[in-house]
Amino acid sequence: MVQSAMTASWLQINPRRHAAAPYGPPQRDVVAVAGLEEVRAALACCPAHKPTPLYRLPALARRLGLGAVQVKDESQRFGFGAFKALGGVFAVARVLRHTTDASGYEALAGRTHPDFTFATASSGNHGRAVAAGAKIFGARSVIFLPSFTSAEKEAAIRARGAEIVRVDGDYEAAVARCREMAQARGWTIISDTSWPGYETIPKSVMQGYTVLADEALGQAGETPTHVLVQAGVGGLAAAVLGFLWERLGERRPLSIVVEPQSADCWFQSNRLGQPALASGDATTSMGGLACREISPLTWPILGLGADWFMTIEEDDVPPAMRALARPEGDDPTVVAGPSGCSGMAALLRLCANGDARRALGLDATSRVLLINSEGAFGEPALFERATGLSVAAATARMR
Repeated sequence: MVQSAMTASWLQINPRRHAAAPYGPPQRDVVAVAGLEEVRAALACCPAHKPTPLYRLPALARRLGLGAVQVKDESQRFGFGAFKALGGVFAVARVLRHTTDASGYEALAGRTHPDFTFATASSGNHGRAVAAGAKIFGARSVIFLPSFTSAEKEAAIRARGAEIVRVDGDYEAAVARCREMAQARGWTIISDTSWPGYETIPKSVMQGYTVLADEALGQAGETPTHVLVQAGVGGLAAAVLGFLWERLGERRPLSIVVEPQSADCWFQSNRLGQPALASGDATTSMGGLACREISPLTWPILGLGADWFMTIEEDDVPPAMRALARPEGDDPTVVAGPSGCSGMAALLRLCANGDARRALGLDATSRVLLINSEGAFGEPALFERATGLSVAAATARMR
């Protein structure tokens, strides 16, 4: 695979990454392959849990001049509609197990815990995951939503029994308000981002996400040569790339971390060699990625181990939604929201640029793995404008 020193306004290599670098204690302290069994034990308490499908898109791969394109479809994660369920449910269960006399996760499922209140800030999906975890284990939840969160996502969180607090501001403002109220009232925060002195629970959240990476690797057949993964604060990207780094070592796929141009905190952090703020105000249709700051906890994995960082524009989103929902040939239909399709948007942008293709070694031998991190239930109007299909009609076309 070619790995040139190409740098562009939207694509840059990670100068700190070395293929032979070991997955050492600083990385395993964040996520580790050894933690998978505990996650599986907790998820066994959820009757609807099962692996999500990995779809192959051979017609699209041929058009793009690639060997294979595969999409891990987290829109089907046990009826929840997004990968976030893995982290939120596991982190809630882990807190309860460690603070009660439960002998194991199976003992938690048949009990209620009304004295526990779990709180988090979220743009939608993580809040829904925490609410779902609290409901499964009979606890209370309070979810803090930034002003841009859609009414559909708010309704989905309420449907899982959560109390909603709307914050007049962005995601970081919601995090600050959540921390303030939780500290004052003795609530337990289940956050997917970290800050000084708060790292244990975000590690649990990320450990939950490693389940999808393990499933994808087992489903893929041949090991992917490239993986594109979207990043907000970095939890999903760190979990996936960390798992692949530890499991495969030097044989791991070339990794590309994808962000909206307005929320490019990882792109800027890579450029400066340390955690940095986004260059924009994080206003984006990709609400799950609308973050101005990285989670510092993820730096040992992404800052030192990711290969490339890139950004995408708002105009890249509708064509990616359409490519998935209205596939070519006999390719399967995939229903993706704006954040969910961002890996596809990035792949289309890379393949349309000859210099980028050559720099990343994207050719007829490439096997590319993408993650549809969420379905389109939260932005149905945007999905319909992009694809000409309602979410229900597109879902009915799925195999």
